[in-house]
Amino acid sequence: VWDVLTSPESVPKRLGCINYEGREGHTFHMQPDAARREAGDIEGATHCDIEETITPELFRFSWYMPGTAKTMVTIRLAPLGDSRTRATLTHSGWDQFAPEVVKTFHSALANGWKTLVLPNLKTACEAARP
Repeated sequence: VWDVLTSPESVPKRLGCINYEGREGHTFHMQPDAARREAGDIEGATHCDIEETITPELFRFSWYMPGTAKTMVTIRLAPLGDSRTRATLTHSGWDQFAPEVVKTFHSALANGWKTLVLPNLKTACEAARP
């Protein structure tokens, strides 16, 4: 699960990002526009700095647009036995913004983490299983 979660081969496919290297201190970009992503264009992309990795249990990166405060995405892995792992994703730091400014955006983003990112991680891990 750790390799699928953090590898330079897997992450760009699952998160739609460019410039990903998987090492602390590196900045990568989540580019929702497929044509821009293909061209390596970061205009309109979310910037993400890899803040902390603790193999094989924690992957933390910032999430922000230039000129705005950083929020933090933390993914924790916990073995459950029987070749099972629990992935818990927390996106924190929203208290820096006025609720009325980010409410709709936050809800849409939380839905994306829950309905796209975590299920895509699960699917990728199942496909990688020997």
